[in-house]
Amino acid sequence: MNILCICTGNICRSPMLEHLLQKELPKHGLTDVTVVGAGTDTVDGAPPSAHAITVMQEIGVDISQHRSRQITQPIVNETDVFVALTTEHGVKLAFLYGVDPEKILVPGAGIPDPYGRDLNTYRACRDAMLEALPQLIEDLKAL
Repeated sequence: MNILCICTGNICRSPMLEHLLQKELPKHGLTDVTVVGAGTDTVDGAPPSAHAITVMQEIGVDISQHRSRQITQPIVNETDVFVALTTEHGVKLAFLYGVDPEKILVPGAGIPDPYGRDLNTYRACRDAMLEALPQLIEDLKAL
């Protein structure tokens, strides 16, 4: 199964969730899975935000080598399941890229964008992902 985590810039939320899923899915029996990320409005090759790196390091996850990439139709075509960080990202996937809404998951009620905010906002973002992770994993297992 190919999973794509999608947010706006692919430098905060989607790399954080991508690496969390890469770490957690094998623990839940999902071993034949590839998890990558992309952004709906980004440039290729940008590093993660410094605060995103910091808050993930606090829980033992290194995202420092991640580099952003813009979503493209070929990426969409290779993806089985989309994890959109907000409903709006899911709508873009459906309308701009023709993704079947049944293939789009949104963790929790969506994860607000911490970009440009303080370290505590990034921690809250990370913690919201951690809180949504068990249900997201169950949803992925059900597919």
